[in-house]
Amino acid sequence: MNTRLTLFKAVLVQDSALSVSGLDRDSSADHPFAMVNGQPILVGRGLKGAAVSMARRFFDPLPRCISEDSNRTTSLRRSAWEFTDATPLRNTKLRLRSGVGIRHKTGARADGVLYDHEVVPSGTKWTLTFRVDWSYAADENEAIEAEGILGYILSEHWKKARCWLGGGVARGLGWCHIEALHAYRFDQDAYKLWLKSERQTLPPALQAIPTVEPTRSWFFRTRDVKLSFGEYKPEPEEAAWGLDMFAIGPHDSEKTLQFTGDGKWGRPSWVDSETQLPDALMTDRSILMERDKPLLPGASLRGSMRHAFSRLKNSEGKKVKDPHLFQGDVGEHDLGGRLFGTVAKSSRVIIRDGLANGEWSAAKLHMHAEDEFSASSYGSSKRDAVRVLKGTFPTRIVVEGPTSKDVESLVGELDHLIGLGEIGHLPVGGHKTKGAGWGLWKAGEWKNDDVKKARDWTPPIEEHNNQESAKKDKQQQTFIKATCESETYVRVCTPKESWDESKQLTLATAIEAAQKAFAQQQNPVAWWCDPTINLHLSIPPVTFGKGWPQDGDLQVDEVAFYSEKAVWRAAKTAKGVHWVFIQEVDENTPEAKKVDVISRPARLHKSERFSAAELDGNNVLLREWYADGALLGFTIEKERN
Repeated sequence: MNTRLTLFKAVLVQDSALSVSGLDRDSSADHPFAMVNGQPILVGRGLKGAAVSMARRFFDPLPRCISEDSNRTTSLRRSAWEFTDATPLRNTKLRLRSGVGIRHKTGARADGVLYDHEVVPSGTKWTLTFRVDWSYAADENEAIEAEGILGYILSEHWKKARCWLGGGVARGLGWCHIEALHAYRFDQDAYKLWLKSERQTLPPALQAIPTVEPTRSWFFRTRDVKLSFGEYKPEPEEAAWGLDMFAIGPHDSEKTLQFTGDGKWGRPSWVDSETQLPDALMTDRSILMERDKPLLPGASLRGSMRHAFSRLKNSEGKKVKDPHLFQGDVGEHDLGGRLFGTVAKSSRVIIRDGLANGEWSAAKLHMHAEDEFSASSYGSSKRDAVRVLKGTFPTRIVVEGPTSKDVESLVGELDHLIGLGEIGHLPVGGHKTKGAGWGLWKAGEWKNDDVKKARDWTPPIEEHNNQESAKKDKQQQTFIKATCESETYVRVCTPKESWDESKQLTLATAIEAAQKAFAQQQNPVAWWCDPTINLHLSIPPVTFGKGWPQDGDLQVDEVAFYSEKAVWRAAKTAKGVHWVFIQEVDENTPEAKKVDVISRPARLHKSERFSAAELDGNNVLLREWYADGALLGFTIEKERN
């Protein structure tokens, strides 16, 4: 294979807010965002999972060099797909997005179903870097397949806004698309140049993204829907019957402060129209905003549709379970679960957040409860709340499935619900009994984005019936393809006496012991150490170098000295310091042990350990000794140019 590596670069753009859970940390959110050094990140593991999940829709079988079958228990292989963590192009501020469960019968909040997510707001851009390492494929055909599948997913789906990441996708979060997609192929020379330039020097970009045709059919239906609020005019030429308003509250931490954004706001009669509005208003209940505009979460739209669906089916005598009474586990035969998903099976219907498009207006309304006897304000019930008076919220509904029959049946159910919205009978958001949420839906036509099977693909034949084929398969799983293979003999020397406990393990004491072991052996090619934690050090110590180290006072937990045919290592353990010396010897040497030798290029990404550019103008190789199928040890040698 002439190609060594294929590199894909792109910019990810969020079409909605994004929730990617990380490790538990000091956060008030139920689902904190993944953070590293105070910066949000998209973990490469999650990005790859999303890409593999999309690939499984269109490719069957999926090459083993992309992802192994979860049921496979033997002869696992390393994936050729390598995804790095992504970071935002600009600093971004996390926000809290709340969620609540609503009872079907009463429309009130369900007990114990109030939660929140930390989200990155829509419009945020991220840098993406993906690699396909051809050396992990069984043969060139499998490598081309792995490269083409990733190119197909990126160019035919992620680029066309079918990129769904993180949690809450069915409820509007994590809808993204990619821009500025480029692919680069590296041969061996370009690959070496790329490494020496600290991964900065790239070959010319390919004129077209490499893709392969799908080997499995999958079915998509997409429908864009606009929800409009404002004057309600059943007859365009007649006077308005009233005003459709809209209100969805934010997280409790933001409900008393309303940002005015870029909309028009109603003003009291005593306020001059030229007076500039403040950036924020104090209120008892604000509305949810994002990027200076009101937001209609996909969760709110989805919840209203599910409740309407349940009412319709129950009125027909068909029992639909309230998921809040069963912790979401309504079963696969429940009609609501079939359409909107269950605990065990994700929904085939996903709905995107809707951000106000074009001009919008809002007002802070003063309200109170009225005393029935005096017709005056009741007690201390005066309050105010913000309402959107005018605005259009475009959203998108996608239905997907493995068969056309499954998708068409779900589309039919959704058409009934969307029809209710088109005649103004499907309210969304809060305060539905107080005049908010009764907007009009304007739905476009269903768009057919079906993917048809175009070819068959057969994975490489892999034999595991004899020792030789098993050994070959093991070599294919290694970190990088071996450059040569041979046999030799080594002797493993361990100390007859334990380490002098009065001596700390420092570079100086390690050098003294190693020089005795090396004796007539040549000086080490290189050395490496793992320093002991020392909070008094103000300058990071050197941990890798050539020859013998100079800073002998440095305390270490582990240290190694490498010559081209021998290695001396020492490490602290719970039972004290232990060391070992492995050297290649003649086969007639006492205690000599026969081993297999595999030499491979060192490659620890952006690390000064082992792959520190060059050693005396030569590339770095790891010389590994294998005995009985297991790695016995390794040293460092130099690849001759």
